[in-house]
Amino acid sequence: MIHTPLITNDSTSWLIANFEEPHNVLSWAVIGGGWTKQVDCVLWHRVRNEDLTPDINPTDYFRKRLFQKEESRNVVGFLTSVSLENYSEVILQKEDLRIRSIVTAGLGNSVRIGDRPSQLKTYGTINILVQCSAPMNLNTSLEAVSLIAEARTLAVLEAKILSKAGQNLATGTGTDCIAFASPSRNSTIHYTGKHTLSGHLIGKAVHESVSQGITNWKRTNWK
Repeated sequence: MIHTPLITNDSTSWLIANFEEPHNVLSWAVIGGGWTKQVDCVLWHRVRNEDLTPDINPTDYFRKRLFQKEESRNVVGFLTSVSLENYSEVILQKEDLRIRSIVTAGLGNSVRIGDRPSQLKTYGTINILVQCSAPMNLNTSLEAVSLIAEARTLAVLEAKILSKAGQNLATGTGTDCIAFASPSRNSTIHYTGKHTLSGHLIGKAVHESVSQGITNWKRTNWK
């Protein structure tokens, strides 16, 4: 059984996905980025644009908030400015394999890959956590992250969101982040390309959850 994420805190500023057992997580998240072992949970923390001015270090800011929250577990953490109440979740299962994708999506800083770097007045971020019920090693987790990125990009292109830096279709935002998690046990899956069951489920779950997240964002942000 995979736990359902809970929104906690009086201002819905935290979204927490707890693991029933320690997981290895591959990500470039603000907290716990890299190949982090024995992770207990993944957290999203919602910030306002004014909370992270250019002179503030995001990692230091996040660690301070975790201390204030009295969170002492081994965590991986995302930062976002979008509403956490609008998260999307898709769980797919076939045979003994279960894939869970949790997404918070905002496209206020949508860009197309290759756009010139620029400072935008609005922020968003697509943060994606994918949890696999079967253990995967680092090599396989890297392949999984590539599938997650591809599925996210497809969902953004299908949504026909324009880049804030030009007039072409966006492929994501300038601050997207991905985390892939699987149990901290010996790997039982050694390949996860698009011809495999795990690759199929990862791609489908991410595509559906990102598409749903974009729909939620459009509903609250487009007039």
